[in-house]
Amino acid sequence: MRIALISYEYPPAVAIGGIGTYAGQASTMLTMAGHSVEVFAAGPPQPEPAETLGVRVHRIAVPSRSSFRSALAPCFLERHRQEAFDVWESPELSAEAEPLLKLAPEVARVVKLHTSSHLLAQIGHEPPTWAQHARFSLGALRRGRLAVLPTVRSDQEWERERAFTLQADEVAAPSQAIGDRITADWGLNPAQVAVFPNPFTPAPGLLELPLPEAVGTVGFLGRLETRKGIFEFAEALRPLLRRHPFLNVRFIGPSWPTQRGEAERWLRRYLHHFINRVTFTGGIASSALARELGVCDVVVLPSRWESFGLVCAESMAAGRVVIGSSAGGMAEQIEHGHSGLLVPPRSPGAITAALEALIEQPALVAPMAAAARQRVLTHLAPERILPLQLASYQRAIERARQRQTSLC
Repeated sequence: MRIALISYEYPPAVAIGGIGTYAGQASTMLTMAGHSVEVFAAGPPQPEPAETLGVRVHRIAVPSRSSFRSALAPCFLERHRQEAFDVWESPELSAEAEPLLKLAPEVARVVKLHTSSHLLAQIGHEPPTWAQHARFSLGALRRGRLAVLPTVRSDQEWERERAFTLQADEVAAPSQAIGDRITADWGLNPAQVAVFPNPFTPAPGLLELPLPEAVGTVGFLGRLETRKGIFEFAEALRPLLRRHPFLNVRFIGPSWPTQRGEAERWLRRYLHHFINRVTFTGGIASSALARELGVCDVVVLPSRWESFGLVCAESMAAGRVVIGSSAGGMAEQIEHGHSGLLVPPRSPGAITAALEALIEQPALVAPMAAAARQRVLTHLAPERILPLQLASYQRAIERARQRQTSLC
């Protein structure tokens, strides 16, 4: 099968979040299975680690997702003329492959749900200022990467994403939660929405970490921003830090702007009585993830909503007990009470109670951590996801044939 994977984000040049990580893992999985995969992504030309595995990467040097959308077509069409693609896949966010709907109508269309502008707005995303955008992007460039802060777009952009998704031959959802939500909100045809998780191959370092046997350090992994539940987490921590003088906290991830100010600065003020037991790592390289998670015994991920939850999978693979949000995709990764614990979003009291239970019953920790690691290795294994993804592409190809026949 000839597959075009279209994604503004693709590591290492543009490594912003879960979309890029998914694109990297999916392209590797499909290539290793013998399929021809070409990735169209943003960023300057550079050595591509994926090409050593057989993935062909085309970089398009553009400053934004919207400019990537308009610059994609010439590059794609040139490759399509040389060797025709059977199917392309694109995120719904920013409708990146929109020009191809008219310019290459014969190619099967798969739209992958991640987190649309529409959904970001519902969750309560707080847009950064232009100064914050510039500071973040310049910092990324100094580290040799192209990265920008995401923004919630206008109603016109939301409608563009919806119209784009409605024209897909197949819509792929990484969780039932986002599949149901977008189907209801956008009026999708449920028969054309396929639900299967993102493939995830953990880095070896995560799997080599010894399992914790008690709770000494509680971690948070991800961007320090409102929709990730950091304020609820902070509120849950204060009574625990007061009652348990041995307890430490580690915030792993970059600080983002919020309506309360810069996240780390606010957290330092809020937790100032316990600040000698609180660590902020800032943003970390992927190579440092195992080391940072190895310091933690429990990882709390109280997002207000997640479509999938990559950091949840990473933390579980590391053999950490995850206390995750019951809103969205994490609830489909964690088996409550067996491979982790689930708490309602926006519920500091529930987070406190879950942590207190683990602190008071240390015998629960190691078995739950072991179950978490095993859950990731089975539920998200590429060998399990591959046939589901290929079947999704095949359905799209058949529907594209029917769509083209109906036009004749």
